[in-house]
Amino acid sequence: MKEINVSTYHFEDVIRENLLYVDKTEYIYNLVRVPKGEYFFSRPRRFGKSLTVSTLDALFRGKRELFEGLYISCCGYSFEKHPVIHIDFGKSDSTTADMLSSWLKRTLDKIAAEYGVSADGESPAIALGTLIEELYAKYGRGVVILIDEYDRPVTNSLEDGEKAEQLRKQLEAFYQVIKGYEGMCRFIFLTGITKLSQMSIFSRLNNLVDLSRSEKYACMMGYTRQELESCFREYLDRAQAGLQITREALLEKLEYWYDGFRFVPGAETVYNPVSVGCFFNNNYQFRNYWYTTGTPVMLVNQARKQRLSPEKIRKAQFSEFDYDTFDIMALTRYPMDNQLLIQLMFQTGYLTIGSPVENALYPTWKLEYPNYEVRSSFEVELTSIYTDKSPQEVRSCASEIYQAAAAGDTEEMVGLLRSLFAGIAYDMQIPKEAYYQSLMYLVFRICGMEIETEQKTNIGRIDAVLRAGAYIYVIECKFNREPQQAIEQIDSRQYAQKFLMEKDKKIIGLGLSFCLDEKTRNLEEKYLEEEIRP
Repeated sequence: MKEINVSTYHFEDVIRENLLYVDKTEYIYNLVRVPKGEYFFSRPRRFGKSLTVSTLDALFRGKRELFEGLYISCCGYSFEKHPVIHIDFGKSDSTTADMLSSWLKRTLDKIAAEYGVSADGESPAIALGTLIEELYAKYGRGVVILIDEYDRPVTNSLEDGEKAEQLRKQLEAFYQVIKGYEGMCRFIFLTGITKLSQMSIFSRLNNLVDLSRSEKYACMMGYTRQELESCFREYLDRAQAGLQITREALLEKLEYWYDGFRFVPGAETVYNPVSVGCFFNNNYQFRNYWYTTGTPVMLVNQARKQRLSPEKIRKAQFSEFDYDTFDIMALTRYPMDNQLLIQLMFQTGYLTIGSPVENALYPTWKLEYPNYEVRSSFEVELTSIYTDKSPQEVRSCASEIYQAAAAGDTEEMVGLLRSLFAGIAYDMQIPKEAYYQSLMYLVFRICGMEIETEQKTNIGRIDAVLRAGAYIYVIECKFNREPQQAIEQIDSRQYAQKFLMEKDKKIIGLGLSFCLDEKTRNLEEKYLEEEIRP
């Protein structure tokens, strides 16, 4: 059984060390089999972009032996050698524009020394042009240009708008040089997290094909269900035995936690490869692996700056127009557009494409959390933003709320909820019932409890149904009204009726009231509960 390694992104190391490799070379073959190719591919971090670029590097260096047994080795591909310019901005020093310039020059000089040519020039852009010319002249074959994480210097510097703009201009000048040398290039491939509308790369390199929303390449990065079941069969066997559950139950839980990423409307969803690998490597424990390793700090900082609300996420939408005109530099300015942050969440993987929006002016899709790992992790961050408590404090309080609810201690549960809401800043509060409901649902969900909002009955809609341990809480919320009205609504509309068949559960009706007067701005201390069935 081949070992899973989630920290190695160098294709040659993966193959020579006999690590598990999910064969994606059919996609690569379709890219390289034509005489020329110029492509851009965006995906979130930790989805396999660097491994893909490294695979292309090995391919164009003619390392046929590394591909034995893989799809591309059976297609008659020639593995002709080409000079390769491989630049990984994930390794760059972008502390300042000058430091980035210095790093680029050293990187180009190193590539030039490898091939016995020079990369002379007063700027990185001129040096890149010189390097392409000399490689083409010396080897008489098209040059391959592979650029990984092309947007990293800019996206890592959004907190400093002036610096981000300097870096953007420098990168723009660097990338636009490629346009003048397309005739000397065999293959061009760039990856990144975002598609930056201001970079001249997308206007000057007008032959650059964006594969990011191509249905044909929708599953090129990430694992499909079929790949999970076939490539990880032995690991699934061991996990099934270790957890003592059926194969079907194991696959359902893996799907719930780690599947759900859809980058193209209507396409198959994929699993995050880091999460899957870490799950198998960590004794089959379901944890938030990708979020802790792949979350860009700038995303959380921007969410905090803009006071991103759960309601905005619930109503999030996506269109190709939004993607093509994404202006990330607007995130350096204030006030900012909340919709822009929603688009950033989509491009970085925290929201994914859902169902189509009906009656939209142009093709539009709903955005949603891809899976439980992402939703639970990001909702802790949102709660932290709104309650002015650290994520660690939020998790601790959530754990206590769960324990109180599962023990039937309603007083403790409501008291803990009040302590969380007490941290909400005055200028963030909105005097609407839906606002406080959404925050309450947010808190319940991070507690790991089942929460079903607006659940339909035959004569109405329940605000929330909360399941914890042996208890089912049927919850009705009121705004600036007495909790007695909430209890009366639960009774008069018989909200608990549909749960009476669950004989092993205790059913509690819970009426909560939110108050926004200057003395309270919180859940009221008084609430009402009734035992519908002890």
